[in-house]
Amino acid sequence: MMTSCVRSDFSSNKPQPLGRYWRFDRDVEPRLPAPSPDGALIAFIASAQLHIRSATTFDDIQIYDLPSAFDQSCRFIRWYGARGRDPEGVPQRLLLADDVRIMVFDITMSKVYAEISGATTMTKLHDIDFGWTPNEVMVFSDFGFKLQIWSLPTKRAIEIKDPKTIAVGYGYRPMTGHLAILTRPAAHDMLLIMAPQNHELLSTSELSTVDARGVEYSPDGNWLAVFDTASAGYRVVLVTADGHHFKTLLSTQDELTLGVRCIRWSPTGDLAIGDHESILTLFGRNTFTPRLRFLHPQSIEVPNGVVWQEKLGASRSRSYTQAKQPATSPSQDTFQPTKKRSSGIALMEFNHPRGNLLASSTSDTPSTLWIHSIGATSAHTVTALIHHSPIKALFWHPVVEDLLLVQCAIAEPTVYLWKASWNEPKILSLPLKAPVEKLKAMWLASDEDRIRLILSTAEQSAIKLLTHEGEEVNDARERLGPEAMFDEGSSFDQSSMTMQAAELSLADSKSAFLKPTMSLVMFLTIKCTQLLTTMATNPNPIKVVPPPWTVHYEAYVGAFYVSAKSGLPRDIAYEPLEASSAKTTEAGVWKGGMVMIQLLRYTSTPVGPYDEIILLPGNFEVPGRHGSHTRITRIYVSQRDTMFNGRKYWNLPKHIARSKYIGDFASPPFTVQLFPEEAGIETPFFTASLQHLAVWTPTFPFSSNVMKWLGVPNSLVQPPLPEGEPKELLCGTDAWYKVTASIYSPKAKIVWMDLEQHGKDGRRDDKNWWPGIKRWHLGLWLQNTQMYLGDPEVLSV
Repeated sequence: MMTSCVRSDFSSNKPQPLGRYWRFDRDVEPRLPAPSPDGALIAFIASAQLHIRSATTFDDIQIYDLPSAFDQSCRFIRWYGARGRDPEGVPQRLLLADDVRIMVFDITMSKVYAEISGATTMTKLHDIDFGWTPNEVMVFSDFGFKLQIWSLPTKRAIEIKDPKTIAVGYGYRPMTGHLAILTRPAAHDMLLIMAPQNHELLSTSELSTVDARGVEYSPDGNWLAVFDTASAGYRVVLVTADGHHFKTLLSTQDELTLGVRCIRWSPTGDLAIGDHESILTLFGRNTFTPRLRFLHPQSIEVPNGVVWQEKLGASRSRSYTQAKQPATSPSQDTFQPTKKRSSGIALMEFNHPRGNLLASSTSDTPSTLWIHSIGATSAHTVTALIHHSPIKALFWHPVVEDLLLVQCAIAEPTVYLWKASWNEPKILSLPLKAPVEKLKAMWLASDEDRIRLILSTAEQSAIKLLTHEGEEVNDARERLGPEAMFDEGSSFDQSSMTMQAAELSLADSKSAFLKPTMSLVMFLTIKCTQLLTTMATNPNPIKVVPPPWTVHYEAYVGAFYVSAKSGLPRDIAYEPLEASSAKTTEAGVWKGGMVMIQLLRYTSTPVGPYDEIILLPGNFEVPGRHGSHTRITRIYVSQRDTMFNGRKYWNLPKHIARSKYIGDFASPPFTVQLFPEEAGIETPFFTASLQHLAVWTPTFPFSSNVMKWLGVPNSLVQPPLPEGEPKELLCGTDAWYKVTASIYSPKAKIVWMDLEQHGKDGRRDDKNWWPGIKRWHLGLWLQNTQMYLGDPEVLSV
């Protein structure tokens, strides 16, 4: 039954709008503040209502009335996190739950979206979350009794008996949404692999573990890592994506060692394993051979680095000071002298998106944080931070890749920040009433000038703004809780605005009744001024999105073989900018091989949808004894954002071109024609047509693993790119990149590709585009394709 609704009227017992500020009555206590995954919104419960509020403007987006007493019995607020997929176009949903009722809200709707009752009967609710899609809700019963996965559109649920209710007992494959879950129906651990959406059971594997403690997918979705309980010794089982055993990782030391405490995949595919002896070992991607080890001794020495130690002043002010090396870390007994001891790596987190920094902490010295720098072949410790209290959590910033937030177990609203470019770490105290319990910290949506973070408890929250240099920005809107009261004569700093609006200051208003309206007018005036100024200075800003990218598309791939003896037609292989550059002419000898032409239509990417046409003219010899590798020499795209990001982050020589499709791209036959970007030229310089192979041909799944089995590498080696005009779009690069992509299509089909050219391009008269080839070629039609494109590997050439 849908009983909730948005309240558009504000009576005297509800929050009153005051421009960008909000006034709360003193008897209002916000409960369970929960920032959205992107940090743009905050959800909380207050006065029997669910509030959805902007984290930047503090305006309420939606207000829902809640059922009687539900505001007090509610235990969970969970946002849908998009699970690594492109958040654009994904519904923004959240769920609220107590032990009896589950309510799902879509912030674009004025009423509750769905409600589930009676999901748990014999036991209490252990945990709840969204599944792979926002239309799935996962309900865990207490004591590992069962897991229910509810489908909101069908109003039905499937049940999985005896799931392991450990912290990481299940995981979703990043690209496809396959569910891997650990169960223990009898005396053995079982690993179930289930299809996305319909949750059909695809495979069941009995593991060799004694009592598995966690399972995690690798970022490319090709591997599953399952680690065993510490009493079974050092043991991590690696499983392929389809559930087959691949390898068991054992201790790299000859003597008997303690077991595994935790594991973590890096964004680049390395596997980090932390054991109970406070040793962190990094295993290489795909080969899973140990390549780096980090020790965490109590006596700390950081060659060519600094050890920072927290200093507590007379007025309980906190700051960092440089410690003399070797520095000594406080042991576990300092903080927990009477409690049972624990040991090993307690926390470890890679930064995003490159994974070149790793932060770690141990239970043996729980107040000390280590930050390591990881290279392709070597690593070193950058710094160590020693605190007065044990470390509770670590959070790397999702965009500012070298910025780390550290939360310690203290009853004060304090957080610790470290950034590689700062002269020293920072300690921030936020305006919350102490003592605070169950404190949560999280990054909020940031922009080019400001970094935002939120600190919250079940009763109060505060937001802090920083510059990228670490300087605090005073903002009257920091407080979100009941004490966030603003004087009626208050105003906020407009010094950063292009145009002032001093005549609208609330302090000059004579009528108290007009003050909220005047503040709103001032706010709208300033926002419009900001928008107009931004549009005037940069009418079409480029959207810069570093890797990794997860994209969805439809594709057609045609291929044919050419010999190196025939010579590389440079006017076909390269755009004039690349063809005239020494970075291209000196980038290795062409070896011939399989030439591929790819037509792609992206439906979901971090920069929005676009079309793309790619030429891979075979293999090139890479200088520096790196062998021969496939290379993309020419790409045409339909928008600027992908052109800039592709050139900057992967050395992909992207250019803009106009395309014309005759027929439906999603249903052959159709023809595509490419034209120069300049208007007025109506003669295509490339034409390709796609047709079905026969009236009916079977479909089959396709992945990049199949390419490796066939001897076709799924990686490219791209040389540096020259700079073109305009420089802000056709950016140049200086390093060689090895680019690896993970591709999966559940439905592939063989088609014909016709390369007969229907017009001269002004360069050549070859009838079938590439000299000496035939007209018709076999190709693949890849439907509903997903691709993960991570950070490239920098080659030394």
